[in-house]
Amino acid sequence: MPGLVKACRNARGKDVDVLLVSYDLQVPKADRASVVSRVRKFVERREWGFPVAIFDAADLDAINERFDLPGPIPVTLVFDENGREVDREEGETEEERFVELVQSALGT
Repeated sequence: MPGLVKACRNARGKDVDVLLVSYDLQVPKADRASVVSRVRKFVERREWGFPVAIFDAADLDAINERFDLPGPIPVTLVFDENGREVDREEGETEEERFVELVQSALGT
């Protein structure tokens, strides 16, 4: 995450938006209130400054199929200004790759 945060902060002002997605509610017997509290604290402590969506739909398979997700996380999906996926990174990566992903989003 530090590499992603740094690459995206360096791209501020260049029409780059970042949305972090938590799958914590997909854990069996997850309690919504405790998950929301835990995710909020986790993000606030790190001071990333990016919005976080907590995925809470009943059909996890639908989002995995829609975005062709491999199952394991993290996965970084990159979309252009028209909402088309233009790049992705499955698993952990380094800051240099995140810079490339941001450039893909910008079409550069």
